[in-house]
Amino acid sequence: MKKGLWIILLLTAGCVQGPWVQVAGLYNMDSQNFSVELPPGWMRLNQENYLLITRDGAPLQNIRVLRLNVETPFKYTKKKFSASMLPHEAGEVILDNIASDQNISDFSLLENTPLKISGVSGFRAVYTFKNKDGLKIKSIYCGFIADKWFYGLNYNAAQRYYFDKDVGTFEKVVGSFRLIKTT
Repeated sequence: MKKGLWIILLLTAGCVQGPWVQVAGLYNMDSQNFSVELPPGWMRLNQENYLLITRDGAPLQNIRVLRLNVETPFKYTKKKFSASMLPHEAGEVILDNIASDQNISDFSLLENTPLKISGVSGFRAVYTFKNKDGLKIKSIYCGFIADKWFYGLNYNAAQRYYFDKDVGTFEKVVGSFRLIKTT
């Protein structure tokens, strides 16, 4: 009997997805120097280097907010940031890294326009791709460089239903983005 309980316990423990936390309201990520207003009904995954939130599961739709040192090399491109690059140049580096990822196919850039984020000149790119399972994903990537840091806000969702359903939520998150300390 005890052996059977241990097996059940181990099997059900493997089903736990991780430290997802219900969110709503202002969220300060001091370690990454930003704050954003999180939408009610969404869940946050506890990560050290970035913020990841979803309402219906990360594969269906997610919003990721991150900060990268401009010296950080990319995984899929040889292009690099520099602290003095223009916003559209930073966007080109990000988009090249995404398009060069071998786990995606059919990358298509739909739009790449200027955008102010928290008063800083940045970019807003809209694109589509198919993930490794063949699901068509539509994404928006907004970002800017401040001093030696790149700040990025990325929305990924299944194009068919979830993208249109939650794009307004993403736009509100982008509109609420603030740097905690400015230099």
